[in-house]
Amino acid sequence: MSYADLTRERYSCRSYEQRPVEQEKLDAIIEAGRIAPSAHNNHSTRLIVCDTPELRERAAKASERMARDGSIFGAPVVLIALARKDDAWVRPFDGVDATAIDSSIVVDQMMMQATDLGLGTCWVCYFDPEILRETFNLPENLVPLHMLTVGYAADSIASPERRAKRTIPLERFLDLDS
Repeated sequence: MSYADLTRERYSCRSYEQRPVEQEKLDAIIEAGRIAPSAHNNHSTRLIVCDTPELRERAAKASERMARDGSIFGAPVVLIALARKDDAWVRPFDGVDATAIDSSIVVDQMMMQATDLGLGTCWVCYFDPEILRETFNLPENLVPLHMLTVGYAADSIASPERRAKRTIPLERFLDLDS
């Protein structure tokens, strides 16, 4: 599948089949994140793999609104991306810390790899980071930034017409005044 087709096939899956993700697929997803580029090659992102009932339940506590069947959206895997602040590259001109950018690249690459492997994903940012910090006993230098649910989709992508209504028109995307 071409990358263009892959980007059009990916959607935010919010309902999963109750079957496990094969270890080789999970390994490929993790590897896609591991090799992601990062600012100054500092690789400040760390990952928690929640692939057991206990770990999924702990992750779901931080996002109760999306909790289903002992997980988030009932997914068999929840990946938590954390920023290791000690490893952050900071832009010298204005002090911008690249950890949010770096971890977003990691999650994006894992998300697209999962899609390529026939799996559904949802990038989750609606969660309480303090609950994750407490639940996973995280040290202060690890900041939870993103969660990615992964599994076999039990729902389907919206029709092209419905997706088009939710996508920014090209003219507006390229117009800095709108």
